[in-house]
Amino acid sequence: MASNATAGQSSETLRARLGRGVIGGVIAGILFIVLNAWYVASQGQPPIRPLGLISSIVLGANALPDAVNPALGAAIHIALSAVYGLVFALVAPLFRTNGTIALAGGVYGILLFVVNFLVLAQTVLPQFQMPNLPVEFMAHALFGHVLAFAFYSSGVRNDESPFAVGSLTGGRRA
Repeated sequence: MASNATAGQSSETLRARLGRGVIGGVIAGILFIVLNAWYVASQGQPPIRPLGLISSIVLGANALPDAVNPALGAAIHIALSAVYGLVFALVAPLFRTNGTIALAGGVYGILLFVVNFLVLAQTVLPQFQMPNLPVEFMAHALFGHVLAFAFYSSGVRNDESPFAVGSLTGGRRA
């Protein structure tokens, strides 16, 4: 395969990168929901409760607590996780080292927490206003870090610091 990429930079196609984003997002989403299920079970609630709450995104807040659908919640959660992975895949080329991609993943997860719980829950999803915010903060940060693994390479590139940031066009910073 011909490549005009500079040393240490990937010539990965957009399609392959988006695929990594979807896979990374789904894996991170599964770990995220397992963590949430464990937490609610540790509080004496049914472990499928988070999936029921997620189903209320489509069913509406009035569906709680009786008409929730955990299978629908799982489908919504996996779809959102895949979309979040796709979005991260679009900016991943900016982060040229494993250290930078790990940092970006954590920041991305925290940004998702802010948007989901501090913006959307306060405006259009009132049923999400009373979560355990520290647990959700950590779960979202973990989501971002796990997602970032999908974009790890074999190591820090030659002649770059562990935290290097570049342009989307692949040019190297001086």
